[in-house]
Amino acid sequence: MRLPRTLAFTPILLLCLALTDCPGGVPGQEREQTDLRARGLAGGPNRGQSGEPARGRVQEQTAERERRLYLSFVGDIMIHPTNYLAPDYDAIYAALRPILLRDTLSFANLEFPVDATREYSGYPRFNAPREYLRAAVQAGIDVFSLANNHAFDQELEGLRQTLVSLEAVGRGEFRPIHFQGVRECLDTPFAPVEIRVKGVRVGFMAVAQVVNQPMPGPHVHVVDYSNRRHREYFLPYIESVARGYDLFILSYHGGVEFVGEPEEGKLGFFRQLLEAGVDIVYGHHPHVLQRYELVEREEGRGLILCSTGNFLSGMARGIDPEDREHPRSRAGESALWLVVVRAAQDRAEVESVRPLPICNYRDGRGITAVYTFAALAGEGLSEPWLAYYRERHRALRELFRHWAEGAKVPEAGP
Repeated sequence: MRLPRTLAFTPILLLCLALTDCPGGVPGQEREQTDLRARGLAGGPNRGQSGEPARGRVQEQTAERERRLYLSFVGDIMIHPTNYLAPDYDAIYAALRPILLRDTLSFANLEFPVDATREYSGYPRFNAPREYLRAAVQAGIDVFSLANNHAFDQELEGLRQTLVSLEAVGRGEFRPIHFQGVRECLDTPFAPVEIRVKGVRVGFMAVAQVVNQPMPGPHVHVVDYSNRRHREYFLPYIESVARGYDLFILSYHGGVEFVGEPEEGKLGFFRQLLEAGVDIVYGHHPHVLQRYELVEREEGRGLILCSTGNFLSGMARGIDPEDREHPRSRAGESALWLVVVRAAQDRAEVESVRPLPICNYRDGRGITAVYTFAALAGEGLSEPWLAYYRERHRALRELFRHWAEGAKVPEAGP
């Protein structure tokens, strides 16, 4: 089938354009990671205590070689009936697997418990089979945010089983899986997980604004940006730990759902986090995309991803190709955020960010999968659906151009 001109771009080519300094156009598959576990790390190492020695011939008094990390951020991975009834979970991520397996690290928000001892279920109290989680890991997801409003849907035992499932899937894949944001034991402190890659110490922490189900204690790390006491506790804490890493990433699950612009209070809090030492604020929960900001700082450029939207869900099921502006359609389209970080000596900063347009589509086999628009064009869609996705692709590209023009903001400060 000949691809429509408006859809004719190749996702791997776009990745090459985003990662221009990588030999061969795409980063290598080696992921030098040290998993220090997500539960109960105390404090963080000092920046710059160790670095990766430069390869090849090194002249005396040559500055430490710059290293680049190629990071991918996606939004909420959810589980609605259209997702868990799919006959083949591996097919869900086939179109994006070549990218997610070749970057340095891939981040996602896991918005459901994974309790293998119970039946799987959809909204309002999610639970996923372990194979559903395994498919995401095999597709290349390395780091999961667990702090979200559905983290306690299956109560404490479901949370415990989720941690068991993550560890079991990681062992089965013979590679570390990193996760943060919940705790089984209340005497275990919430603290960043450390990921060591290419000689760079990456700190990762995940918090949520609210939790849907009542908890007997703070098993999910809740930080409500609208609560003054939460801000007064959390910002000094972040300042005390974030600067102990070469790169610090904070995942935040919160804000108003299905709103295309971040509310003023949330954006202000995100900017305060950058002032406190966070390098990348990774936002999700609204289920739709929101803009991003690149903030110039003395310690290097920081990034705010206000909302990364949905990565996989059933929220857009039932949309009409004749209604291209239906609000629910926004929940079925999103972006894979390709972020390049440059690290040298004891500093790391965001060099570039590129959103790659993606969408969810339910094929004839009943599989709701994540597609690039180019991959979707090869699925044999009818002309009404081709026209629909052409228009949605055009609208997303225009939106991303608009965001790019306004992404840079003045240096963070009071």
